[in-house]
Amino acid sequence: MRPLMTLAAGLACTLTFSATAQDSAPAEGAKAPEKSLSIGDKAPGIKVAKFYHGTPVSEFTPGKTYVMEFWATWCGPCVAQIPHLAKMQAEYKDQGVQFVSTAVWQREDTQALKEKAVADFVTGKDGKMAYTVAIDDDGWMADNWMKPAGQNGIPAAFLVGKTGVVEWIGHPGSLDDVLKQYEAGTWDREQAKKEFQQAKKEFQEERRFATKGREMMMKIMMAEQSGDREAAGVALAEAIKEFPNNLNVQMMQFSFLLADQTTAGEGYALGKRIMKQHWDNAGILNFLSWHVADDKTVKRRDMDFALEAAKRADDITGNADPSILDTLARVYWEKGNRAKAIEMQQKAIAGADESQKGELETTLASYQSEE
Repeated sequence: MRPLMTLAAGLACTLTFSATAQDSAPAEGAKAPEKSLSIGDKAPGIKVAKFYHGTPVSEFTPGKTYVMEFWATWCGPCVAQIPHLAKMQAEYKDQGVQFVSTAVWQREDTQALKEKAVADFVTGKDGKMAYTVAIDDDGWMADNWMKPAGQNGIPAAFLVGKTGVVEWIGHPGSLDDVLKQYEAGTWDREQAKKEFQQAKKEFQEERRFATKGREMMMKIMMAEQSGDREAAGVALAEAIKEFPNNLNVQMMQFSFLLADQTTAGEGYALGKRIMKQHWDNAGILNFLSWHVADDKTVKRRDMDFALEAAKRADDITGNADPSILDTLARVYWEKGNRAKAIEMQQKAIAGADESQKGELETTLASYQSEE
């Protein structure tokens, strides 16, 4: 059973950050700088088309805390946050915290249809959206909150503090500790900003890789498929130079190096670095181990390397993940330890669901017959 692992991170939220605003107007013919919004910036204004529930808000009152949350009726994760938001609003109501949830990016064709869709949704919730609920006014809130902050995914939330400054930006599911610390006076805005900036850098690199990086990797794969290892090597070198710290590129390099006896040593050195860097990631460790133990392109199999990675992955998952136990069994089999291979494969079958068992049982039968 080939272990499943997604190496590339999916595009979720973009995190962009504010630059220092310039007082002077841009030079004639120059493009005006895009708005930006970050932790520590003054919160934008409020311009919604309609309030459906709760106390309307037109501006931020000094001394009061606001949670500005953004959602849509079609967004499953947004709907899932409704009970959480209602619970937090009830918990912090007496402390002067107001939750304002604005529907953005509705998919209906007109503003009127969008407003009706939200109205029907809120009515259907029969009071469960126990906080202020509104709808964007022709994209104004999205353009002045979401877009400048780089929040390209919903749900998203902004904590606006007592001085009208943005204290935090993120997923509302992570808001509990943030709001608790802020109201207790222990919130570290500067640390939050640093973390936000780091997240921005990481996402920008992911976004760049999603375009240029994947084009480069496709070039590598096409060269390999055509049997032109030299061209694949040149293309891989370009990708490594462009994305030296990208896990996708590192994994492709690892596989490429192991496919040649003369470069296998270099490949395992890279593999050990990847293993060390991702020592707590069972999926990555399992991938490394399975590739060495099973992939037909590998010209020299270092089964001690594979065993170390598989055993660590098994430890992380509490000896309970069928795909990892299957990998561990394969490694023991390749090392000549038939009894241990059978034992691990039996454990894999015991913890597997019905869709997995057939393949695992076939493998076990092969071990038991010593095929």
